[in-house]
Amino acid sequence: MFTLKINNNLSRKLQTTNKGFICYNLTQDRTQIDSYILTNDLYRYKNRFESFKAISCIKKQFNTITF
Repeated sequence: MFTLKINNNLSRKLQTTNKGFICYNLTQDRTQIDSYILTNDLYRYKNRFESFKAISCIKKQFNTITF
């Protein structure tokens, strides 16, 4: 498992969304999310992006983030 840097806007969207998945592409150095989409329809978008993750798993990890 690795750590990704996300901006405040994306962080806020992830905490408040009702969508089920985030599909995303990473930057060249693979440390930041370059482009993403929040969706309930994983089948439609999973071939357009490098990776995907269930948002319910991400919301659980927000409790352990330190700033």
